[in-house]
This record gives sequence, structure tokens and C-alpha cells, in this order.
Amino acid sequence: MADVAREAGVSVATAGRALGDYGRVGDDLRDRVKAAADRLGYSPNVVARSMRSGGTHSIGFVGADISNPFFATALRGVCDVAREHGYEAILTNSDDRLDVERAAVQVLLDKQVEGIVVAPTSVTDVDHLKRAQEVGVPIVLLDRSSSALDADSVVIDNEMAAHDAVTYLLNLGHRRIGMLACVDVEESPEVVARAGTGRLQARGAARPSIDRIRGYLAAMDDYLAPSSADLVRCTGLGSPAQAEREADALLALAQPPTAVFAADNVATQGVFRAARRRGLAIPGDLSMVGFDDLDWTTLVDPPLTVVAQPPLDMGRTAAEQLFARIKGEDRPGERIVLPTELIVRSSAAGHGAQKRSA
Repeated sequence: MADVAREAGVSVATAGRALGDYGRVGDDLRDRVKAAADRLGYSPNVVARSMRSGGTHSIGFVGADISNPFFATALRGVCDVAREHGYEAILTNSDDRLDVERAAVQVLLDKQVEGIVVAPTSVTDVDHLKRAQEVGVPIVLLDRSSSALDADSVVIDNEMAAHDAVTYLLNLGHRRIGMLACVDVEESPEVVARAGTGRLQARGAARPSIDRIRGYLAAMDDYLAPSSADLVRCTGLGSPAQAEREADALLALAQPPTAVFAADNVATQGVFRAARRRGLAIPGDLSMVGFDDLDWTTLVDPPLTVVAQPPLDMGRTAAEQLFARIKGEDRPGERIVLPTELIVRSSAAGHGAQKRSA
């Protein structure tokens, strides 16, 4: 509000009356203030809402891909908590596109939600989220965190989860271990080298798969196992067909991996389908560890060893953090890390090699 007032050359009180459509304000002055708000990207509806007592008793959710079981389950957690607080949740989907995310946030602001849970497409391009905070709408990040935004975030330790999964395969004797990760295909083939140096700041850097690649590399380094760009394949942003194609390319290498770590649930399906299409026995010909403990991973033969993350708890925790903010809790943003679990089933078997000493 102060920025709008400064831009229009009026007091904060006058700006509030002009945007809130209350009190005595001349038409010319009201137009000037609203023009200033437009230039600064402030929605008059949002600012008007911020000037009123009470609220709409609604919150917003911006998922990266609500067709993905992870986000669908997280949304269930958000909705459950919203209902417990007497609120409704308004759902939007960004398709992991920044322009769509910006538009979704604006739609939610125009609907006068009192807070937003968002899985951000970018960890650096967050001005639209900052603007929401500036007009009194708290933001909580889900699945991804950003040092560029002072906001609570609810995540898992993606690097450690991947490290544990790959270490499990290494302890079984595997050394040529492939990885399939949900990363923008335009970042391949340099993604491995850039992950190792921590310089992943291009498009897709917000994705948890980047930290999972780092965990993969760290585990391979621990065992002095070779890691190279041909062993890490990028599936694109959540495309099942692309995941299967990249998994097939990985298995078609002249020296194919003896084991694969699939870094998300889409990649897990891709590896399993590609292996079946090639007639590879799991774990006889290929060992694999997947990500996300979805129902289908226990129904196939063999049932899959997976890294299980808690999407329902993540959604609930994000919503509880949001309601604490809505109620006026004022403190620096907190990064909340929920635990994962490696669930060992039957999709990985020993390869006979021993761990090399450092």
C-alpha cells in the first residue's frame, strides 16, 4: 500500500480509500491511485480486501502438476486442514510453467484468498509471490524452497533420500548405476557436471530432482564408482512418454547400467515399462529403486523398492503453517524437512562387487 501511495503521490490513507472504494475521494484522484496500483502490479480487489476486516475464509493451492499422485495427495492434506479451520481451498495448476503460475497466483489474489500454498516453478523468479506477501497474503512453499523469498517451506531432504537409495544399490555390489530424473531436457547432458559443482541455476533449478542428482553423485563418489553424463538421463518436466524413451535410451547403452535409480514417480514408471518392453527381468537383469510409495509399486511383480516421501503430511504441514501466518504469526520463514523412508521390497538384487576403500 505504501508503494502505491508513493507512486500516486498521496498518503497511505488516501490510497486505501481510493482502492477500497470507501470514504470521500475525487474521481480524478481515485483514477490516479488505481493507475499507480496497475503499474506496480497490485490488484485493487486484493488491496481492498486487505483494508477490510474479516476475510473470505478461503486459501489457494498452486500445484505443479495435479495429475501427479504426489501433488494430488498433498492437495488432500491441504484441503483436510482447510476444512478443519472452516475454510475452503481453491485449486489451480501451473503445469510447471512460470507464466501459468504467475497468472494462477493473480487469479487467487483476485478471488481474495487469505493465503496460498504453492509449489514454485522457479526458486529465483518469485516477484509475484513477494507481491502477494506485500499486500498481506502469506505464502507457504511446498516441495521446493527458495532463499529469494522469506516464506515457510515444507520439503524432504532430497539429496539424502537419493544418497540412501543409491548407497543401497552400491552395497548390493552395483557400480554402473544409472539415474532417471525429472529435469528439463534442455539441461542435459551438462546436468551432471553442473549438479556436482552446485551451479544449477538455470530453468528447472527449483525441481527436487536437482538435489536428488547431487545425492546420486555423492553416493557414487563415496564408493569411488564411475559416474558420467551418459548414466544420468533427463525425462523432461513430468512427461511419462519422455520418461520411458529416456529410460529405454539408458538401457540401450553399449555398457548398460546393472541398476537404475528413478528419481520420481514418473521416472519409476518409465524405467519399469522400458525394462519390461526390452524383456529384462527385474531384478535378474536389472535392479531398480524407485521414488514414491504408490499403490501400483506393490501390485507389480516384483514389488518395487522405493523411497517413500509423505505427501499427505507435507500438504497438512504446509496448510498448518499457512493458517499460523493467517492468524498473525510473525517470524522469519522456516524450512521444515519431513522424513523419508527407503522401503525395501524385491526389485534389487546383489551384483557381487565389494565396496572399494577410499
